[in-house]
Amino acid sequence: MMKYPYAAASHAALRAGMHERARELFRKGLTHQLGADEPVIRTYLRFSQHAYLHSRLDLLELDEEYRSYLRSLVYRHEKNYQAAWEMIEWIPDEALLPLKVGLLCDMRKKDELIELSEEGVDVLAHLKIERKEALIRHMIRNHDIERAAQMISRTEPDRARLRTLFETESSHPVIRYDWESFRNTHLGMESDPQPEDFPSLMATIESLEPTIQDAAHVHLINRFHDQPEYHWTLNRTSVAHMNDKADLLQYIIIEALYTLKFNPSLLGTPSSQLDLLFEYYHSGHRSQAVIRAIHQLLPDAKLTDSHIRSMRKMILYGTLDLYNERLIQMFREDKKAYMVFQYPALFLDTRINRAVDNFVYFHFSSKVRERIFRPLVTELVESTEKTTLPRYFVHYLERTRHKNFSSMCILVRHTYRRGDMEQVEKYIGELIPDNQFRLRLYLAKFLYGFGELEEALEEVKAAEKLTDQHSELYMHFIKIYRRLGDAENLLKYMEKMREHYPKALPDREYEKAKAAYERLKSG
Repeated sequence: MMKYPYAAASHAALRAGMHERARELFRKGLTHQLGADEPVIRTYLRFSQHAYLHSRLDLLELDEEYRSYLRSLVYRHEKNYQAAWEMIEWIPDEALLPLKVGLLCDMRKKDELIELSEEGVDVLAHLKIERKEALIRHMIRNHDIERAAQMISRTEPDRARLRTLFETESSHPVIRYDWESFRNTHLGMESDPQPEDFPSLMATIESLEPTIQDAAHVHLINRFHDQPEYHWTLNRTSVAHMNDKADLLQYIIIEALYTLKFNPSLLGTPSSQLDLLFEYYHSGHRSQAVIRAIHQLLPDAKLTDSHIRSMRKMILYGTLDLYNERLIQMFREDKKAYMVFQYPALFLDTRINRAVDNFVYFHFSSKVRERIFRPLVTELVESTEKTTLPRYFVHYLERTRHKNFSSMCILVRHTYRRGDMEQVEKYIGELIPDNQFRLRLYLAKFLYGFGELEEALEEVKAAEKLTDQHSELYMHFIKIYRRLGDAENLLKYMEKMREHYPKALPDREYEKAKAAYERLKSG
């Protein structure tokens, strides 16, 4: 509980433009415990400030396992489950088991979950009841019935409820047989039927018991939905059968539901369908049927924060068609939809940032563009990315550079990265000396982070000409000269720090630097 005030105060400081204060409070808000609740991370995630979090984690001095844990939390919220998993897969600490199990469920990695269970991990104990039931159903429907029973036997919470579910699911005719055994046993066929065989096949099915008839139609849909030559026949027979059997839809694979002509009223509201489709999409199933269905449903759905995060990932993956006419209309009419673009990665990723920038410029009013760009500046000022920015966003930075120091910072970094040093100097020259000093050190900090030490040193020396006594200035010199191995200049600036800001430099660091210089001198 003690960390919650730091979380709220850090975020408030960032929104107020107090970046140094936000960084310090952020650092104090961390627990430094693997697997612990992290209020400061959760607070920033609530506002989808993933870029800011990644940048903070890049720059903070953290234990590598702990850094990986925090980064995994961010990736998971971004719905980049594979990256989140790779962050923590190598860490053996049992405190991460709940997160590992959750991520494997997110990715629908049934075999890996079974492997964990067989290693003695109570997998189900780390899941909420809805996810426990979903996992058991998934295993049963993929004919992992014996191992599902073993997984239930190894857990205590909700065991009775899960056993009831197991008995109900495993006894269902749809589950008892896979396609080939069902075809051979109940349809009397040694090979798959052709479309022209369906009239006689329907007669065979109608002679079966009602529950077996249901299983037959489910199997036919799941087996042949991806073969266009079967669509007309399936829609007239098995899909039509489902109109009176809505409870069977749960056994139909998602691609089939959105390839064949099922009654839309059976599938739920557009928002609930999107929840299902996005979950499926982010688990790695990105078929054309799923992507097409998402495009069809988005304009009719009430967008949630989760939908917005999912749309961002689709844009990054190149699977959301921004020039779909119905989506364009949605972005114009839905007052919340523009928030999709309040995401730095869309303006940093050179594969898509020009297309996104153009879309925002040509499809939103200047007032909405302002709403999109303003929070981007707040996050990007701390970004550790090198990439240059697209033109209309740069125009915004140019227009706001005298009103917002953060805009000037990002604009100068962008211009520096483009190699236009003359323009960099012109921009810096527009500022009062105090802000020139701040901007030089800002630029030096990121050049240092990129390992461009000589360039960083040049900026710090330029800052020194403006103000030669400042603790942050000395700290930049100390960090750079330490990395460069320049013992003489390292000691010089440590002595300056020791003279003017004695509390900012531990005695042991000064003594180590002095000893190193004396060894160099004597050698």
